[in-house]
Parts: sequence; C-alpha cells; structure tokens
Amino acid sequence: MSAKMGPQRRAAFLAALKATGNQTIAAERAKVSRAWVQLHRSTDPAFKAEVAAAVAAAKANVLRGRNSGSMKPPPGWEFLDGEELVVRGSRGRPVQVARARLRQWTPRIEERFLQLLGQTCNLRLALKSVGLSASSLHEHRKRWPAFDERCELAIAAGYERIDRGLTAEAIRLLDPEVAAGAPPPEERAIAPMSVDDAIRLVRLHERQAREAAARRRFQARGRGPKCPGVAGRRTGAGRG
Repeated sequence: MSAKMGPQRRAAFLAALKATGNQTIAAERAKVSRAWVQLHRSTDPAFKAEVAAAVAAAKANVLRGRNSGSMKPPPGWEFLDGEELVVRGSRGRPVQVARARLRQWTPRIEERFLQLLGQTCNLRLALKSVGLSASSLHEHRKRWPAFDERCELAIAAGYERIDRGLTAEAIRLLDPEVAAGAPPPEERAIAPMSVDDAIRLVRLHERQAREAAARRRFQARGRGPKCPGVAGRRTGAGRG
C-alpha cells in the first residue's frame, strides 16, 4: 500500500474516527491499515493533531449519549461489514464505538428483550429467548439507567395488558352478550399463557407493589432500610 496520504483517504479516516473514537474501525471504513495510520501519525505532526482532536470529539459525543443512557452508536454506525456495533468502554478502557462481542447486550437485543418482557412479564422467558443470563441483565441494568427504566416500563405495561385480558375473559364468561357487542381487540391482550398463570402473575405483581409501598412507609418513618419480614426485591417481573 502506498505510504502517500491522499486527501480523500485522510478525510474518510478522520470523519470515521470523529464518529466512533475507534482507530481500528475508522481505518477499516477508510480502507487503510492501522500500520498506515501509525506511519502518518509518526511522520506528520498535523495529522497526529487531527487524530487527537477527532478522538477527543468522539469521546465527548459518545459520552453524552452514554450519560443519557444510550448504548446506540451514532446514526449510520449501527453495523460495519454485517457486524453489530455498540458503545463500549469501562474499567479503564476508552469509551468508543466497537464491535459487539458474542453474547453481549446490544440495541437490537435490548429491543427484542423488552418486547418479550412487555408481552409476558417473565424475565426468565425473555432472557432465554435472547440467549442471555440473569446476571448479565443485572449488570446491564446497573450500567445503563435508561435501559433499567425501560425494563420497569415494559413490566408495568405488560401487567396492565394482562389485567385487561383477564377482564375481557371474565366479561366473555359472565356476560357473553356484552362481550359479543364489544369491539374486537387490536392485539391479543394476554401473551401465550393460561388464565391461571395470568392470575398468579397479577397477584404476584400486586403483592410486590404492596411490599414496596410498605418499605417506603417504613423508610419514611426513619426506622431502617427495609420493612421487617419484607424481602428487598426489585419491583418487576415474575420469574416464570
């Protein structure tokens, strides 16, 4: 490969670096090698300064997204050569756009998981469907507060959906005439589960809500972090 730096190649590399903060990915997008980048950084002070400025700009942009709770890369950087990209960087590593590792949470997996969670309110089933573990979910929710909030919203929406389904089922059984005159539902209110399972799930949710309210009242009285006899569970989904 020629050592000469053409303006188009240089501009392509710097633009990709400014978007991702990742020199390897930027080099691939510009169709150059890392050795090419290293050579010009060591021999061209102006290029070296441009690289540093691009990395700093990328870090600031990616950090803004990360601090707002988003692990989505900038628009246009969701995939590279068919591989999914994510925002990564912790434990001393630079924050940058990088290739997703095997069995890692990605924006695509997040969306699928939240959809399943909203349909079933079942963490175990949703995790099994995306091939990830409960411990990875716990760590991911701690690392990404916005995703944690979306999990809670999906669970709440799921319980509301199941409750509507149970109400519709009860009306159908107790008053078929009213049920016959009701407009057809836009979507199935109860995800694939039995009525008994749905009832148990709603009862579990109601019990957890009562326990959470009891803990809040107990804490408000300044008598400790937890209400005696009440487990300190996170409000949320049934375990299946």
